[in-house]
Amino acid sequence: MKIIIIILFLMIFGLTSCSYKLQFNTSVSPSSELESIKTLAIGDVQLIHSKEVSLLDNRGNWTVRGQKLDTRGLESLVKRSLISNLIRFSDYNIVDLEEFTNIYGDSLNAIKPASGLKVKGIDAVLNLRFAVSVVNQNGEFDSVKSFSRRTSSKVGKKWKTTESTSTDRKVTEPYQTKTASIFLTGELVGVTNGKIELLSTFSEVSVVSLGSGFVPGSFNQEPKGAVMSFYTRDDRSKDEKLGNLPLFGLSHETIGNMPSDAANMARRIGVQISNAVLPKFSRFEIVVTRTIDTGGNDEAVEFLKRADVMKALEMFEHAISDPEQKTEENLYNLGICYEAIGEPQIARQYYEESLQLDEGYGYAIEALGALENPTL
Repeated sequence: MKIIIIILFLMIFGLTSCSYKLQFNTSVSPSSELESIKTLAIGDVQLIHSKEVSLLDNRGNWTVRGQKLDTRGLESLVKRSLISNLIRFSDYNIVDLEEFTNIYGDSLNAIKPASGLKVKGIDAVLNLRFAVSVVNQNGEFDSVKSFSRRTSSKVGKKWKTTESTSTDRKVTEPYQTKTASIFLTGELVGVTNGKIELLSTFSEVSVVSLGSGFVPGSFNQEPKGAVMSFYTRDDRSKDEKLGNLPLFGLSHETIGNMPSDAANMARRIGVQISNAVLPKFSRFEIVVTRTIDTGGNDEAVEFLKRADVMKALEMFEHAISDPEQKTEENLYNLGICYEAIGEPQIARQYYEESLQLDEGYGYAIEALGALENPTL
């Protein structure tokens, strides 16, 4: 029986042994549609729908009330935020099509240029449509808080506890939260000598927390001086003494302000939309984590564990030159090396080659999926 238990332990230990990972920064390029674009114009930025709903929770008795959402200036703010970030973080010349129109006359009143018109230096136009749904939730809940009381007397050089009690009281605490759901669609229109072509479309959905108020609550106790005299021989600080008083002079105060006002809400939404669009049109840096397959060439794997990527790359390259060592593990690990030094296309080739040897190879499938869908 003991032998069986030991064998099971070893099997479990082997199955749960730690894996080795390599983490590195890598630069992600925008989509291929942008390779020939030098000047990108920001066209329509249009709010197509907005609503605000207030949910009142009266201890389980819910009421719902719709109200008008203040969106004044939101479209302009989104456009300014987007232009500002694209100018700072992309490799393209960014122009505001509306200002461009004002400079060059009425020919560009529409996004589509008139037939035969060469838009001066503009290679593509980006149009955005978005909708915003804001939900406010207000209510209150009951919580149980414990209040303790302890008294001590001094016997000789030592303090002795003479009373120690704890009282649970039900306290009503209000809360308020505010969130905004943003639904975004965009289109990239190429412009060449008066001809337009839809290059790509995209859509994003995100939820932004716009703050919470009233929670947690604070309790303030300011007893009369006569009460404090009861503790004059107590070595604890005043704050400690107050914290152990019973519910004498207890007043409930709330901390914090109301959730974000309309102006701050507009700024948060503008930044969120800008952050959703930016990675599609500019290079950005991400932190990548890849799991090292320890089944590869032992010596090369040890260098990869120590993050000596160039040495590991050299050794994996040498290893796969031997047909017997051209395994899915070595090909995959070599792909990690190339991805870590900023060569994602070469890495992709090795990941795909490892899958040709084993179409169910999980590490390669995960790495290829991450290359297809990089996240900030």
